Amino acid sequence: MARITDQTKIERLKQSTMKLVVDNGFGGASVALISKDAQVASGYFYMHYKGKYELVNAILQEVYSEVFGMFEKLIEQGEPFHVTIENIIRHFVELANKEPIRVKFLYVLTNDYNFVIDKHIQENTQMLLEKLMEMGRSRNELDKTLIVSDLYLILIITTIQFINQKYKYNDENIIAEEDIKHLLKLIFKFLK
Repeated sequence: MARITDQTKIERLKQSTMKLVVDNGFGGASVALISKDAQVASGYFYMHYKGKYELVNAILQEVYSEVFGMFEKLIEQGEPFHVTIENIIRHFVELANKEPIRVKFLYVLTNDYNFVIDKHIQENTQMLLEKLMEMGRSRNELDKTLIVSDLYLILIITTIQFINQKYKYNDENIIAEEDIKHLLKLIFKFLK
């Protein structure tokens, strides 16, 4: 007999997982806590996921697809490098303003030594950053001494950290236009 999947329960599991990972770190978000917070039986969790790592990676893949899928489209549009960078940052901030939990989730996972990001996500990120680096170098808009890991640090990690700092010290959880302009100024200084 086929399993019946209740999408509302799956969505509650995902939301609870993100919330608990953000609040407690990867190690502090157990299947029992996730299930309890989602008001779903642990057995239902295990009917759909082998464990917490599989669910966290499934959520990360969704967030990754949303963020980096747009990055890829922006890179392929053929806009000047600086316009592409600005659009990437604006997309990231738009996601942060719309669904803060998703960016907080990325922040926690990128800083949690107990969690290893899926190899497929790492490889796709590397490929996109290589394309972006090639674009910046071909248009002489990127410091030639920078390497892909530098671009990752400057563009992705700086943006995630900046957004996190705004969340941490701002009650509204909204990144304003002046914040975006300041972030862009910092990033362009690092890149040139």
